[in-house]
Amino acid sequence: MKKVWDSYKSSIILLGAMVLGGVVGFFWGEGASVLQPLADIFLNLLYCCVVPLIFCSLTAAIAKMTDLSKLRKILIYFLIGTFVTGIISCLFMVVPCLFIDTAAGVQLDLTQDVEDLSSSMNILGMFTVSDFPSLFSRSNLMALIVFTIIFSIAIIMGGEKTKPIVKAMDALTEAIVKVINIVMKIAPLGLGCYFAILIGQYGSEVVGPLGKAIVLYLVVILIYFAVSQTAYAYIAAGSEGVRRWWKTCVPPALTALGTCSSAATLPINMRQAKEIGVPDEIADLVVPLGANLHKDGACIIQIIKVAFLCSVFGMQYATFENILLSIFVAVIASIVMGGIPAGGYVAEIFIISAFGFPTVSIPIMVLIGTITDAPATVVNVTGDTGFAMVIARLVEGKDWLKKSLAKKAEKAAE
Repeated sequence: MKKVWDSYKSSIILLGAMVLGGVVGFFWGEGASVLQPLADIFLNLLYCCVVPLIFCSLTAAIAKMTDLSKLRKILIYFLIGTFVTGIISCLFMVVPCLFIDTAAGVQLDLTQDVEDLSSSMNILGMFTVSDFPSLFSRSNLMALIVFTIIFSIAIIMGGEKTKPIVKAMDALTEAIVKVINIVMKIAPLGLGCYFAILIGQYGSEVVGPLGKAIVLYLVVILIYFAVSQTAYAYIAAGSEGVRRWWKTCVPPALTALGTCSSAATLPINMRQAKEIGVPDEIADLVVPLGANLHKDGACIIQIIKVAFLCSVFGMQYATFENILLSIFVAVIASIVMGGIPAGGYVAEIFIISAFGFPTVSIPIMVLIGTITDAPATVVNVTGDTGFAMVIARLVEGKDWLKKSLAKKAEKAAE
């Protein structure tokens, strides 16, 4: 028993805090929002770690590569895998939506005005910013990653003269990891407060007009979470990969569930990848990229939105054209929505443009998205770690985990 406690102590404490927060939120209701300042302390500290962690760790990882073809291979596998897993996740929701009418008997007020439909559709804008200081903002993580890759390649080209930069970035990464470990000491308090607020605000919606759709979504997302993450880990490293992934998944999963933020979970997610044994050059690139582009949970949300609105407006969802269109819209919208500056309504704009829904349907989609955001974020961020494991298998070969763990042990012994 003591061995189990020693191995899973932090995860058990986090889970207990989340359960306690949920109970408090259930009985306190919207009044739990007074806990927001306490929750924000934890979240803001995590946000402060995101930018320096990405810049320093990714610079060090890429600059150590002696062969840039590995970098190209990682990026190609990432892009192909993002589309493939996005389509698969959509199919998990499409199938039940063919048999279950999520809006049967639902009466909704469709007279709300849409106050703000502004959103930047500049997809290429996610890759750059107009001023150097803007790079160091969590709102521009995709641009930061692009700049960091270019900067790292320049360090490689600099040869011996730029090697001190790599050592400095290594040291800074180690310091930031220590900061994250300190911040995680208050994680039970922060996540407990966030979960109380979440349940207090949206608990009643689950049993309201959207109840059937939300319950279906929760069932599907839970099944997809268990199946996809186990599949990622098994494909990557067999039963040992599955064991290591599930052993380390609780902190990032609960952080994502409590904060509904991929950016806030990113430091913990990258730490999980290192604990599993994913090579630094892969973990430090794939996990931050995944936080912006690899969003299987968001894909599932877009499908339930389309199926629900088709029923509300008397359209048949179960046609080949509508199914194909919904998958296309879901994957594209989910990939670009996190990276486009001010892209809050990107998915909604894509959906109403593709299916011809009236703009008055946007508040419904926003509400569905808000309620389902927490479990979707869990799938989004935890999937990045499993995805990184699969890419490690493709890039490094079948024995990548043994080699990586041996290399890390050798480095720790120095």
